[in-house]
This record gives sequence, C-alpha cells and structure tokens, in this order.
Amino acid sequence: MRKMALEGVRVVEFGQLIAIPFATKLLADMGAEVVRIESCTRLDGYRVSGFYKNDVTGEFWNRAVNFYEQNRNKKSLTLDLAQERARETLRDLIAVSDVFAENFTPRVIRNFGLEYEDLRRIRPDIIMVSSTGYGHTGPWSGFGAIGYGTEAASGLASVTGYRDGPPTIPELPYADYTAGEHTVFAIMAALAHRAMTGRGQFIDISQTQTLSATVPEPLMDYTFNGRVQGRAGNRDDIYAPQGTYPCAGEDNWISISIRSDEEWATTCETLNRSEWRGDGRFASGAARADNHDALDELLAQATSSWDARELESALQARGIPAGAVLDGKDLLFDDHLNNRGFFEVVEHPAGTNIPPLPYASRPWKFDRTPGSIRRSAPTLGEHNSEVLQDILGLSESETEAMEQAGIIGTAPVRPRATVPPSNELLLEQGRIVRSESDFEEKVRERFGISQ
Repeated sequence: MRKMALEGVRVVEFGQLIAIPFATKLLADMGAEVVRIESCTRLDGYRVSGFYKNDVTGEFWNRAVNFYEQNRNKKSLTLDLAQERARETLRDLIAVSDVFAENFTPRVIRNFGLEYEDLRRIRPDIIMVSSTGYGHTGPWSGFGAIGYGTEAASGLASVTGYRDGPPTIPELPYADYTAGEHTVFAIMAALAHRAMTGRGQFIDISQTQTLSATVPEPLMDYTFNGRVQGRAGNRDDIYAPQGTYPCAGEDNWISISIRSDEEWATTCETLNRSEWRGDGRFASGAARADNHDALDELLAQATSSWDARELESALQARGIPAGAVLDGKDLLFDDHLNNRGFFEVVEHPAGTNIPPLPYASRPWKFDRTPGSIRRSAPTLGEHNSEVLQDILGLSESETEAMEQAGIIGTAPVRPRATVPPSNELLLEQGRIVRSESDFEEKVRERFGISQ
C-alpha cells in the first residue's frame, strides 16, 4: 500500500463541534494520527443530538450522526481535566505529538494551563493552533462564538438575502467550515516551516476573519468607491438575467446566468421562447437588468415545465451556465460525484446498530498518496487503553486505576440526549420538504451495501 501523505504526524485535538474537528478530520484522512480528547462529564454537542433514525435509547452518544461526520479516522481518549492526573496525562501526550489543536475560548485554555508558552515547556517545537471566534488579540478576543454570530460579524450576512429584505444567516455554520479549511492550510505551512527550521509556532485562527477573507468584494467596494453594498438576492451587478427558477416537481429549481446577448438568444431558443428576442425590454444586457423582475416572471413560467436535470443538460450543451439545485438526496445519488468516487462506504462500530453508510470524502485527488476513510468516528473513550498504554507506556493496572478514579471512562456521567422532533412535525413546520421511509433500501441499492 502507498504511504499516506501525513503518516507519522500526530495531532492532539481538543476540539468541539466543527471548526477544529473538521480540520483535523481532513488531516486524519491524509494519514495523520489524530487523538481526540473528550470528557465523560461534558460531552461534545454533536454527541448528544442528531441520531441515526432518531433513536435516543441505549448508548445514544455513540449513534450521533454529525459526530460521525466530523470525527472519522480519529482516536478517542476521555480525560476528566478537573483532575490533575488527567492534566498530567494530556501534557504527556502533547510531549510526544506534533500539533495541538483546540477551539475553546482563550479563558478556558488559560485555566487548563494549555497556552502556547505552557506547551513549549513540554515540547519546544510544538505547533499549537487555536481557532476562536475573534482571535486572541483585540477587544473581542474574550467573546464566545457560534456560527451565527461570526457570520454576522464577518460581513457575510450583510450582503446575503433578498433585495429590500433583512440580512440572512446561512442555514449551515459556514464560518466553521471556512475556518477549518484555513486551519488545514495553516497547520501544513507550520509543519513545512518546522521541517526546514526545527521550530514550532503558535497559530491564531479568527473564525470571523477567515469568513471575511472569503467575501472581500464589499470591503474593496467601500475602500475604493465609498459604497456600502446591499443585498441582491440571486442577482448579479452585471449579468442579466441571473437567478434561480422553478422546475417541474416539488421544490425543484435551476440556477441560470446569462453573460451576453448571444447567450440570451441561445436561452430563448432552448426554452422555445423566440418571441422574447424581439421584445425591446430584453434587447441588451442593460435593458434586461432594468426589466429583471418581468424577465424573472417569464423565465419562471418557461422553466416550470422542465425537469431540472434535463434543462441543465440542454443549456449546458449550448454553453449556457446553468445548474440544477441539488438537495441531500440528489447529491448522494449524483452520477458525477459517484463516478469520481466522492463517497466512501464506512463500517460503524459493533453495538451501535448503524449499518455501513456512504460518507463524503475529500474534494481533492492525490495520485501518489491518496487519503481514505479507514474507520468511522470512535465511540466514547474507545482508544483509552491504546493511547495510554501503546503511546504513553502506562501499564494495564495503571490504566485500570485511572478508570476506577473516574479520570477516564467510556460513558457519560450524566447522559442526556436532545430528543429530536418527529419527521411528521418537521414536515408540518416546513423544516424539511419530504421524508422517505425507504431511504435505507435506496442507499443500500445505490452503493451495493449488503443487508
């Protein structure tokens, strides 16, 4: 087997939810050994919500869907850091690791004695990455953060939403994922620097700034022109028409962007609406922009009888930028993604009652050192003995003594799950558009999973 790109790199992850777990997941996919520090007294929020088939019975904390998504290929070590023996164990692990990654507030890290200067005394060339809402300096450095807050502070929300409507927050925690991607780059750059100089360093990630860096246009528009951009919905400042239009069926849509008069003529022909070409309201890009509302109404009427994928193909075949809007099921069954091997089927731990399921892999392909999903996310404390004995050299009796003292464990001290609403209630509230009871059968058939 070919070696993996990050084989031999050990990462200690002291993370929660997404920002750091997502980054270290990608490192683990490429071969890094990631040891995730967990607690039996304070479970990760993703261990107590969103369960396979909404089942909250038994060991629900080992059946949480989002936790499995963010923590594959990792090892789980539980430590009660309220006890000094646990903090000593964590320091011992950091001493034999390359990277320490966390996404708690500076106050928490300071209270645990895990600031960069503390870690340098343990291992001088350690690389520490801290991903916080607003960074370690500045007047907001002590603020706690979640995705909604950072997306608002980053400037993204101010330009997201419909014209004349309020700012709109993305449904997904967008800032966490941009922070995770930037974190991977920063860690790799620090590892390259250490390989050349022998020196580690501290990496201060501001989740808000990682998102601001991906929406620079409003900043530059004000800097150069003194203009404050508003919200434009799906429209563009130059191209017209541009928007998302309904297609046949329930909640099916297509996005179309027209960049020239030639593309407009081609779109009219494809939609069998040649009369639009003679309409003076749409004779030029400027005219189409001035009459965008009327144009959107006409386009919506024309596209509503088309299958979204068929219209996508018809327009793309003639050079028109168009794409069907794909939902979760569409993505999972998409021929292009599956042809590229984007989904990898993963076995789950015995006792969880979760069958093998496909997971999204990585958006890149390495021809010499490909990454892979080698195992699912760990159950709580699954690797306590392996980490303590094989990595730190403790004896079996020492490990047992730590378990008896409550320093390590494999079950939460106070188990309490967030009971999910039923699919019927979600449909009634409009939070989902449909629920399919035969989804397991469809997934097994598509990915060749035996029952």
